[in-house]
Amino acid sequence: MTARWLPLLALLLASPAAANPLEGSWVLDAGGKAIFRFDIAKDGEGKWHAIWSKPSSFASDGNNFSHLKGPPKEVPSMTALETPNGIELSFNDPRPGAVPDIFDFKPIDDDAVEMTYVGTGLTPYTLDRVKPDTSIGPWDAEATYSREPSSAPPDTLPEEAPNEPPPVTPSTFKLKPGAPVGR
Repeated sequence: MTARWLPLLALLLASPAAANPLEGSWVLDAGGKAIFRFDIAKDGEGKWHAIWSKPSSFASDGNNFSHLKGPPKEVPSMTALETPNGIELSFNDPRPGAVPDIFDFKPIDDDAVEMTYVGTGLTPYTLDRVKPDTSIGPWDAEATYSREPSSAPPDTLPEEAPNEPPPVTPSTFKLKPGAPVGR
């Protein structure tokens, strides 16, 4: 009788549900465009690795992205640390004097992760699961793409209308002429 259950048990253990919820490809969308894609996986030794696909150059304040140009470039992760709720990945920033970009990833559900840009104070980003070959862009180099930050902390919501979403304010972000366009 036990022999009948062994093939079923093997099938269940090999199912995708047994995979870590952070493994996969994740896209940051801003203004209806895929700005970044992170491909996160564990290798055969159990070490985390990622590839960050991003525009070859862009300007950003963390919420608004402008002057995006392709083709996309891929940056491999430098280090990975497991955290109590997820993983922290660092990526080289080749600009002179720059420190690595560090992102903390936590699963939300099977189709979304929360990403915090460590050390910036920015509201966490929500990234959506996509197929590994999902392309980012194309972008209009003259456009500014704005993200909708994740929900605001409870104490910043209006008290007079707790069941209504906060009003949406259009972005007024504009780069000053001669501002550095980096990354």
